[in-house]
Amino acid sequence: MSESIPAKPSSTPNARRRRPPRRRADVPFWLLSAGLHAALICFLLMFAPVREIVFRRERLKEAEVITRGDELEEVIEAIRDKTVERLRARVALLDEGQERMARNFTIINEYFQPFAAEQRATARARMEKYITEVLPRQQELVALIVKARDGGDVTAPIAYSQKWMSRILTAQEEVRRGIRLLELGGEELLKRQQEAEDKQFEATQFMRWLGGDLRGMEWHTKRLAELVERRVGEVAKVALAADEIEAAGWVIECAEVGISECEVSYALAREAKDKNLIRGTKRDLDRAKRDLSDGKRSLSSAERNHQRATDQVKRTDGDTAKSQEGFKKAATNRDSHLIAGGNVQASACARQKAVVETVRQLWQDETEGKQ
Repeated sequence: MSESIPAKPSSTPNARRRRPPRRRADVPFWLLSAGLHAALICFLLMFAPVREIVFRRERLKEAEVITRGDELEEVIEAIRDKTVERLRARVALLDEGQERMARNFTIINEYFQPFAAEQRATARARMEKYITEVLPRQQELVALIVKARDGGDVTAPIAYSQKWMSRILTAQEEVRRGIRLLELGGEELLKRQQEAEDKQFEATQFMRWLGGDLRGMEWHTKRLAELVERRVGEVAKVALAADEIEAAGWVIECAEVGISECEVSYALAREAKDKNLIRGTKRDLDRAKRDLSDGKRSLSSAERNHQRATDQVKRTDGDTAKSQEGFKKAATNRDSHLIAGGNVQASACARQKAVVETVRQLWQDETEGKQ
């Protein structure tokens, strides 16, 4: 048993002496690495920007302290000379700016004043153009409304308003702009012009209402014509249903008489005990009963048709009454709006005319003052 166990390797002195040679072989590698790293660090310190940080440090300059009086006086004189030079430069700039401003005022007086006069003349001509447009059109609209009141064509002022009202309002706005630009009459005249514009806009609203009244009257007129035509057809339906009722009543009456006669014949046939006669009279009796039943159904249907047509005529009469009332209301509103709108339009025209007369008087006074 002792023979099967392997023997341990003996730790002899020769075996321990083999490891040191390996350590000696690693020494040159480490020396070479250390040398290379040292050379790289030296290179960086000598030739790279790191050298500027590590080796060059500027010494702080100590402020020179002036201790002698003559040096202090020289410094004061130098500062004084520089201050005087700066002040002289600023004064020169101010003088130059004043000269430039004077030249600009001269240019303005030479060129701008004629331009302003030209602009005023242009604005005056433009304002005169719109004045000559606005007044005649306002007066013509007033004349058309007066004619319509007296029984003339009511659509004429509405058509005229639709064609020219926007231009009238634009002309009034241009007149107001000219008053402001030319500084005529001050705020008081501007206020009067604004009132004239407001009154004209109010008259425009009356013209719109008047147009709505005329459209309502036209619609009710067409509606009444349609209702009249429809009522004629409905009345014809009523008459037809009445004829059907009369015919059905005659059929029923004949059927009832026939039934009575057939019943008598049938009773006699049964008393005679004649089979052929019984069958014939029975057949006639059944036919008469069927005629009576058909007549009653026809009568019921004719009565329903008559009631339906009669109700439709009543509804048509109600719609006709409503449409007639609507037409009367639209006609009343037309007359009211025509009168009120005419008054407002006349007031707007009078206000605008007063403003125009004031403007022309101011122009005349300005021209006479220049002469």
